[in-house]
Amino acid sequence: MYKAVSRLIMYGSMPEDEILVQLSDIFRSFDENSADKAAITCRIYEQIKRLLKLATDYAFDKNLWHDYLTYLIITGENPFSITCEKSGAREGASVNTFVKNDFSVFMELFDYDFSQIEEKLSINCFSVISDYKAIVKPELMYNKNVSKKVRALSDKLSKAKDVDEFFDLVCGFYKDYGVGMFGLNKAFRINRSVTAGYEQSGYVA
Repeated sequence: MYKAVSRLIMYGSMPEDEILVQLSDIFRSFDENSADKAAITCRIYEQIKRLLKLATDYAFDKNLWHDYLTYLIITGENPFSITCEKSGAREGASVNTFVKNDFSVFMELFDYDFSQIEEKLSINCFSVISDYKAIVKPELMYNKNVSKKVRALSDKLSKAKDVDEFFDLVCGFYKDYGVGMFGLNKAFRINRSVTAGYEQSGYVA
């Protein structure tokens, strides 16, 4: 996992405490035998607990790993995603090469095989979160807007046949909804047509 994450360019600037960053470091320790199995298992469970909390906050279901990766992509503010939300992807732009590199990494992560580490550590947590059956929650307990958008895109990305389709799906999302938490929450969206009407009428808030 850490080898894949290290290849991220545009989407690689994540906080050190991000779940993906932490898991990558754990998997590095596992490969390098730099920590005993009990310590690695404990660290994994800590990140699984954080992932479950995120899943509870946004009512993720079925494949929590896919939903989490999708959440990372659509909340990741970088020069490409911010530009894309305003004007869409520019065909032939050089930056697309770097972005498609990153999306090919995310496709690898979507299909990551956790069976080896599960077998060696005698755990099954990754299998469980990849086929999760969440408890039905009242809408007041979670952010319905975020949940609906993340889960819908997650399902489409998991079925993308190649990196070009993955790219088009993400760019389409940015253009339709924006990027970051403001884009995910309808309450923060500004209706440009209404704003333009106010400006034409001379109304000032």
